[in-house]
Amino acid sequence: MATAPGDAGTATPVEAAPQASPPPATPAPPGRPEYEFNDAEDRIIQDLGSKMSFVGLFMVGMGLCFAVSAIQRWSRVLEIEIGLLFLTMLFIVFGIWTHRAGTEFRRVADSRGRDVTHLMAALASLLNCYRLIYLLFFVGLVFAVIQLAATNLGG
Repeated sequence: MATAPGDAGTATPVEAAPQASPPPATPAPPGRPEYEFNDAEDRIIQDLGSKMSFVGLFMVGMGLCFAVSAIQRWSRVLEIEIGLLFLTMLFIVFGIWTHRAGTEFRRVADSRGRDVTHLMAALASLLNCYRLIYLLFFVGLVFAVIQLAATNLGG
């Protein structure tokens, strides 16, 4: 657990078994203040949060445009475009997580005494994004290796 400068932190034993997901961010115990960013740091975090919120909303909008395109294609040719539906879901999910992270980053700059709590919530949203990206890249790599092996073995 992170401690504010000057706090005497006590070490806690590390669990032997890894956890499936990190524990949710919890507020600091009463009487123990959280780290507080200074004004210059708050401005950087505020700017990052604003940009991330905008990008997240833009991604959701793009996802909705892909959804409309998929519906229009289905109504014209009665075929479902799986790739377009996949892009729709990706853009909407990444957009929501990015917007949430941006909102939490802005809350870091706006709040007093809860900076670490909001920072951890923002990082949790970003972790969701990168877990999904990691999974997609891993699955893509597996399929690429299978395709490469099939091409070389097939002649």
